[in-house]
Amino acid sequence: MVIEGKEPCPHVELDFAANTFVFSGTCYPENTAEFFDPIFAKLAGHLNDLTDAAVLFELKLSYFNSGASRAFSQFFEILEGCASKGNAVTVNWYCEEGDDNMIELATDFEEDFQAATYAVVVVDAF
Repeated sequence: MVIEGKEPCPHVELDFAANTFVFSGTCYPENTAEFFDPIFAKLAGHLNDLTDAAVLFELKLSYFNSGASRAFSQFFEILEGCASKGNAVTVNWYCEEGDDNMIELATDFEEDFQAATYAVVVVDAF
C-alpha cells in the first residue's frame, strides 16, 4: 500500500508481506487523526497478528509537527508491544547531517523503546 506524499502529508509505504513500513517527507497534516488513524489501525491489526517476525519501521522526515509527534509516539507503543511478544522490531529514524533539531527530536523517542531496536541514523541527505 502506498500513499503518495503531498505537503503537508508524508509519503507512506506499507509493505505488509515484507513487514516493512516507511514514512518520508514532511509531516504536518491539518487533521492528524484523520490522516494517521486509518493507517495506524491497519498497521496495528497487522502487527498484533505477528509471531516471530522481523519488522522494519523507517522514518525519513525532513519536518514534522507536534500533532505528528504525538501520533508517532502512540504508534511506537504498538511497535514496542509487537517487540515484547517476541518479534524482532527495528525502528530506524533517518536524519540529515547538520539538522541538529531533528536529530535531537529523534533521539528523544529512544526512551520509548525497551524491547524494540531503535536507532537514529544520520545521513548526508535523503
